[in-house]
Amino acid sequence: MSALSMDGTDPASWDPELDAVAAAPRHHQVLYEDELIRVVSVSIEPGMQEPLHHHRWPSVFVIDRLPQRMRDFDGQGREIPLPVQADAALPLVVRFLPQPLHSVRNEDRVPFHGTRIEFKQGFPD
Repeated sequence: MSALSMDGTDPASWDPELDAVAAAPRHHQVLYEDELIRVVSVSIEPGMQEPLHHHRWPSVFVIDRLPQRMRDFDGQGREIPLPVQADAALPLVVRFLPQPLHSVRNEDRVPFHGTRIEFKQGFPD
């Protein structure tokens, strides 16, 4: 398993209390978990912004509702580009390395929803 994240830092050094499920439970709900994977439902209602959180494992994110106006911010509050286009065909499947601290804000009138499959031992071969 690669220890590197999207910003090149080691997820093993990240604060476990800032894991998405712990830091933003209103937006991240565990649907299934075992020693290999965790499946998380991710929802952001219109006008809402998630608390700062990270995703320490690589994942595949299946997005089934994607508002036109979404913004992502890093741990210092700087806007970072979203890795998806708002006009992408749905469902959209995106592969992610571990994501450092960030917070997504839904500035639209449509809810955001996706299902994230996290691989605790890295992506399978």
